[in-house]
Order: sequence, then structure tokens, then C-alpha cells
Amino acid sequence: MNSVCVLGLGRFGQTLALELSNENCQVMIIDENEDIVSELADNVTNAVIGNPASETLLKASGVKDYDCVVVCMDNNMDDSIFVTLTLKELGIKKIVARAESIKHKRVLEKIGADVVVLPEQDRGERLAHTLTKNNVLEYIDLSDDYSIVEVKVPEKWIGKSIIDLEIRKKYHVTVIAVSNPTKGTKDISPMASRVFEKDENVALLGSETDIDAVMSRI
Repeated sequence: MNSVCVLGLGRFGQTLALELSNENCQVMIIDENEDIVSELADNVTNAVIGNPASETLLKASGVKDYDCVVVCMDNNMDDSIFVTLTLKELGIKKIVARAESIKHKRVLEKIGADVVVLPEQDRGERLAHTLTKNNVLEYIDLSDDYSIVEVKVPEKWIGKSIIDLEIRKKYHVTVIAVSNPTKGTKDISPMASRVFEKDENVALLGSETDIDAVMSRI
């Protein structure tokens, strides 16, 4: 994901915007709080002061030019629902919405949000990692040093086995699972002779440095 617009700058939204910027992503922020917007302005690509729930402002700010829009409105379920609907009507490529509860999450999913996160479960740092890697399906922090990342099996891996690819030797990461959403199968701790197939996902365990390195190479 090369460009992301963050609507609403509560603690979650601020963290997300800064982490995305640190990942060299083009970021636009929109919030009514002039002090917060001004504080973050030097760290992002574009900073807009105004109500992110305003349809007029959303259109004028050029949100349609961004790959993804994240709705981070704090403690305002009605606004987040309205904004998500508006973004859907505007034809935004990918909509990620922050939910306050399981009920809120279900509503946002029903009206078309592509991804819905609960702040207690999905930290801004984790979401930033996911959004900036095009083929990342899931990103889980295990500690300050180690993570698990689930990605679509790279095309050049298809038809080859784990041992053929020398994944551990070349990338210093461990394949801990391979799944096929279409078939509904999951292979935990796959054998080294396991051959990757089309439409599969692979979960990799490794250090932050090695995960970033393997992502840049696949």
C-alpha cells in the first residue's frame, strides 16, 4: 500500500499515521483538532484541518486518490458508519474502519468496510505494517524482536518445496503453517518436502529485520 488517508486522530489514528509515515508511505490526515493536525503535519504528506465526517470535505481533499482510507473516529459510531458509507459511494479502493465493539464491527462489515479493527486487538503499529505490504494478510507481534507474518505464496515459490527454496537458509525465517482458503485446509509445521500450490497462504516466523528482508525479496 503506497498511500493511505487517516480520518480521525485519536491515539490510534495518530499512531497509525506516524507508523505509516515511518514505513515511507504517503499519508494524508484529516481531523478537526488543529493542534494535533499541526503537530503531525511535518511527518505526513498532507494534513487537513476539518471534520472528517463532512462529505464535502472528503471529496475536496482528494481521498479518492489514495489506495486506502482508514476511518479512526473515536467514540462516534454514527460518524464512522456514515463516513464508511460515503467512502463506499465514492469508490474508495480499500476501506479500513476502527470499531468500538463487536456490534459496531459487524455493522461496519455489513455496510462494506474491507477490514474492521478493534483497537484493543489491533495496534496502530501492527495495522501500519499490514497496510504497507501489498501481499500481507496478517501481521502478529510476538515481542519487540519477533513477529509472525502471513502472506500469499509468492508466484515464484509455486511448484517448489520448502527445502528446494532453502527458505530458512536464505531468509532466516521459519515456515510455521501453509493454508489454502479455497480448499479450507491448513498444514501446521509443514514438512520440508511440502510443495507450495497456487492460491495458498504461508505463515512465516522470524525477527523484525528478517521479516522485512524476506518481504522486500518476495
